[in-house]
Amino acid sequence: MADKDRDTITSIVKEMTESMTGAQSTLHWANDALWFDIPAFASRGIQPALKMFDSVFDTFKSCTVVILHMDVMLNGNMGIVCTVQKLSIALKDGATRQITVRETDCFEKRNNEWQLIHQHASVPFGGDWDGKIIEA
Repeated sequence: MADKDRDTITSIVKEMTESMTGAQSTLHWANDALWFDIPAFASRGIQPALKMFDSVFDTFKSCTVVILHMDVMLNGNMGIVCTVQKLSIALKDGATRQITVRETDCFEKRNNEWQLIHQHASVPFGGDWDGKIIEA
């Protein structure tokens, strides 16, 4: 069962990296999900996240996400996926951006279905970060 659960939550995370709408991004979110995003933004519930995602994605021509590193932890009905992602963004105004992002996605199995209950994304502050994780 653990392998199936691990595959399910990692596939949800990968699916979210390919989304370009608020509806796609929040497809597997619990109604009471708590979200902290890269801009100074936090919300509880799907509706504020839908609005923010759609507002941001509306400025994108394209966005390619590569997962550089992934850690997955499972404990009963709880699962956490921590990723380091490289985003290549092309904006509709012609500008491009390369961003390295750290993201933590917390899941709870509710009614036999994995739902995202918390997401936190951040951009490392204080200079270039090589994206490497130091392990003990």
